[in-house]
Amino acid sequence: MRRYEIADRNYKIILPLRIRSQSIARCYKYIEAIQSYAGNWPSLIITGDIERLRWDSILEGITPLPTTHGALCFPELYLSDEKLIKFLRRKMGGDVGGYINAINSGEHIHKVVPYRLLKDLEEELEKLIAGMDVEAFIPLRQNIERVDDLISNIPFLEGYETFKASVPLVKSRLVEQALDKSHYVGEYLKELEVIFNEATEEELYILRVWGFIDARTTLIYLEERFQKLINKVPTKEGALMFTRIIL
Repeated sequence: MRRYEIADRNYKIILPLRIRSQSIARCYKYIEAIQSYAGNWPSLIITGDIERLRWDSILEGITPLPTTHGALCFPELYLSDEKLIKFLRRKMGGDVGGYINAINSGEHIHKVVPYRLLKDLEEELEKLIAGMDVEAFIPLRQNIERVDDLISNIPFLEGYETFKASVPLVKSRLVEQALDKSHYVGEYLKELEVIFNEATEEELYILRVWGFIDARTTLIYLEERFQKLINKVPTKEGALMFTRIIL
């Protein structure tokens, strides 16, 4: 494995410590408030070899969480079948297997569960979450050929790919300053919109890694694992924010 100089600062998800120290399940509503925000973010435009990219998995329409080295997203949420069955039986009674089968086949849960139960479901969601897909987009100073060994040493990661893109990369200290002066998540995101839309784009290679994490995982745990990765690849410090990827 080729050696690169150590990253110029620690990997951090730029959110309040009280959020980063909680389990993914407990802070899910905070995460979802960011990911569902319809912000005026710059587009991430692919400029390199696009033929081999897994376009079915590239994020679209999700506002990511800014990090000191790129961005982090949770594109898919998974509920515990066992806990969901208990919830539905408690609320509805009878056989609820059909609801579970529909959800597992890809139907959106809000279209399957009766409307009258959606509020109760939202209130108990923390207890029902089994895990989430996770994806990180990490800017690089130069392209890398293979990081299979590194990925295999991080338990929750399942794969990776690299691509070239024109991106507005913002110094993480500016994002941290926006967080420090914001009192609530909407104010923070509005501050970031201004910062990122004023940033100059640059062409960089992006390392995208993905996997699955248990609901008990904390954001701090993710930071520690990604730190091991960025210490061994030529990362470029700076945060990314985007809403979609286009050709």
